[in-house]
Amino acid sequence: MLFYLTLLAPVIVVVALIAVWRRWRSGAARWLVGCAVLGGIAGSALYVFLILRQTSSTAAIGIIFVPLIFGFAAVAGGLWGWSLYQVVHTAEALRAGWRGVVPWLVATVFLVVSVYSTLTLTRNVLTFQQLKSPQADARLLEQRYRTALAAKNYFQLSAIAANPNTPPAVLLEIARSADPGLHEKRQGLTTMFDRDALAVVRKVLRNPKMPPEALVDLARSKNDYVLGDVAASPHATESILRGIAGRSDSYLVRWGLATNRNTPRDILERIAKDGDGVTAQQLAQNPSVSLPILAELAGHADEFVRRNVARNPSIDAATMERLAGDPNEMVRFYLSINPGLTKDVLQTLTRDPSDRVRRYAGEQLQRKGR
Repeated sequence: MLFYLTLLAPVIVVVALIAVWRRWRSGAARWLVGCAVLGGIAGSALYVFLILRQTSSTAAIGIIFVPLIFGFAAVAGGLWGWSLYQVVHTAEALRAGWRGVVPWLVATVFLVVSVYSTLTLTRNVLTFQQLKSPQADARLLEQRYRTALAAKNYFQLSAIAANPNTPPAVLLEIARSADPGLHEKRQGLTTMFDRDALAVVRKVLRNPKMPPEALVDLARSKNDYVLGDVAASPHATESILRGIAGRSDSYLVRWGLATNRNTPRDILERIAKDGDGVTAQQLAQNPSVSLPILAELAGHADEFVRRNVARNPSIDAATMERLAGDPNEMVRFYLSINPGLTKDVLQTLTRDPSDRVRRYAGEQLQRKGR
């Protein structure tokens, strides 16, 4: 139902505008229609711009909502146009008695509320940009952290958590905060002005200044996305990884454990049996995975799994020879750039049907010879 409403939104708005135009051939109608068209175009353009800035692989799906955004923006623009007309013609409204005063009051209240909301949003976005800037100093970031946390402004908190200039003590305090909103994906229109909607603590995990002890607290999170990031962190200790593996069987956690070189081998062997394709891809590129598992993954039906095995520097000579005869050219190409290849396998690849496989293998063979 929502999909059809999305497609029909511009049609409904256009029909409504035509009806207004035909019924009221007055200045108010012209202001309403003109601002509705401008508002719809401006709102849609801003929405598309923000979508194109997103880093999420699923952000492009939002394009299907452009017609709906156009409809909402056109309605808002039309109300603005009508309200502005009423305010500009205040004298006429007052002379018309209560029939003119009531619409004038409604228009004035609408303009005051909408202007205040717009200014609040703009100020929030500008503050976010200031806090995200590399020029933001530690003192400002710590001061704004206190204010934003009290107001539960997760938008600004995400900028503070991501900034490398934020003091490690503040990052640790964020990780230890009992506020569950810091662990949840951020929602709302304002969030689109950020390049992602990651939870605040996930920004902490990506901050190069994050104190390692923060992982102990974040490993107790109830959010699987957060736990998945902790499981993938190179700073996670064996005790942290074992604790997470015992608490959650989420696919996000398994992906994180599969990609982490610090994950104990018995855990890697356990998750290798779950049959998930993404887990297999992560395991295939992990140098800490045992040779028997890598040998098994070298025969996986998914070529992306075999590609990752081919570029894993820990594979043994038998697995290299097997992959050198793989029917997929990309698998053999990734194998040809693996720095751990033996000279015998490189010699085999110099006779490969693919020009680039032969070229890269030959170049690596020359370097090994020198």
